[in-house]
Formats: sequence, structure tokens, C-alpha cells
Amino acid sequence: MQTRTTYVISDRTGLTAEALCHSLLSQFPNVQFDIENLPFIDTIEKAQDVVKSLNKLAEKTNEKPLVFATLVNDEVRKIIRDGNAVFFDLFDTFIDPLEKELNLESSHSVGRSHGVHDLAQYSARMSAVNFAMTTDDGMETDHYARADVVVIGASRAGKTPTCLYLSLQFGVFAANYPLTAPDLESTELPKALAPHKDKLFGLTIDPYRLQQIRKERFAGDSYASPDACQFEVAQAEAMYRANNVPYVNTTKKSVEEIGAYILHKASLRRKI
Repeated sequence: MQTRTTYVISDRTGLTAEALCHSLLSQFPNVQFDIENLPFIDTIEKAQDVVKSLNKLAEKTNEKPLVFATLVNDEVRKIIRDGNAVFFDLFDTFIDPLEKELNLESSHSVGRSHGVHDLAQYSARMSAVNFAMTTDDGMETDHYARADVVVIGASRAGKTPTCLYLSLQFGVFAANYPLTAPDLESTELPKALAPHKDKLFGLTIDPYRLQQIRKERFAGDSYASPDACQFEVAQAEAMYRANNVPYVNTTKKSVEEIGAYILHKASLRRKI
């Protein structure tokens, strides 16, 4: 398999560049990309150090590294562009056409997409994250009245990362409740969930995959046995169907896909 060294370079966190880089490179599954993130490259000196590394690598491997960059400062961008690398300028690709279409110049401000520029939005994000943590794993069920969605499912089906993603990315107030063996003896909703039926969204998972996940932390425990996993998944799905609770199979989905699916299917309003 072909291997290609790739750098994600930004004058701030690099989250935007990293997300787009991974999305683009995922279209080439037969190439192994060794990705290194270089955030906060915001001075000429730092840019020059980066170019030295790029040039050294190109000379050593006889192959230009790939560079995905979001750099606002023209001097910094020029220095890295002139290095011995294949340079993909993610700002120039989109900003220039936008400026022409809008007949406006962009602000060329560093870090606007992930900085704290709107305190109200940032506070909303933090409130949602705090809510997700406070109500994690069935805690503080009396707070469900404030929830936008209550994610339910068997233990280790992906509820906590999904709720944290929804809160951090979209500002959604997402609680989660684990369906335990006593809950699953019947298809009736647990008492804590029944009053919030319209907010429920279920997660399911392939029983074999669930067993693998549980064995990583609880090897030898009956909690990770094939029978327990098959029973819990089957009963959880039966509960969803009996109560018209929408649900999604998380087996082959990333947390981003799960979060986007719930946001769409539950008609949740993005708050940030």
C-alpha cells in the first residue's frame, strides 16, 4: 500500500483544515496517509521552521509531502507555499470565489470559526455540554424536562459520545439513559422515560460488536457474554418498536454520523 506523509497546517486550532483533509483523503482508501497536525503556525519564524521540516522530508523520501493549510497571514502562507511540498490552500480555494460572488473582501481574521467571538453562542455550547455530563448514564432524570433529546440504549451502545457530540457541535441538550436488564424484562418504557416519550431516540448495535466492546473492559464478566448482549439488543429493539421510538444502528457509524442522523430524524434545532 502506498504511504504518503501529510501535514495539516493552521494559524489556529486546525480543526477546519483537519476535518476537510480527512474528508478528502478518505476518498483514497488504498493509500495510507500519515497525518501530522501543526496548529498555531502564526509567525514567520514558525513558518520557516515548518518549511525546513518539509524540505528535509522531501529530500529524504524523494517525495513531496502533502500540505493542507488554513493560513490567513499572507506572508506565512507564502513561506509555506514555497516549500518543497504539494500545497492545498483551503482558504484560497473558497475565499476568492466567495469574495467575487459577494463583491466583498473577507475579514482575513484568524481563528473565527473556532474562536470565542460570540459569547452567547459559546455560553450556549457550554451549557449544553454541562447538561450532557450532568445527565449522563441515567443521572439526574428529573432534568429531562429541559432535554431536547434523551438517547437510550443498552450499555456501551454509544450513548455518551453521541450526547457529547450533539452538545458540543450543535448546542443540543442531550441526556442519555442506559437500558439495564431489569428495564428490558418488559417492552414498557421505564418510569423515568415514560413522561418524555416524544424526546426519546434509541441506539442499537450488532450484538457481536457489543460483546467485543464490553470484553475490552469487562473480560470474563457475564455482562460481556454473548447471551447477555443478544438479549439486551433484542429487547431494546422490541421496546423501541412497541413504543414507536425512532432508533439507529450504530455498529458501522461514526459518532458524527450518529449525531447528524439524530439531529435530522428527530427534527432537532441546531442552536450554535
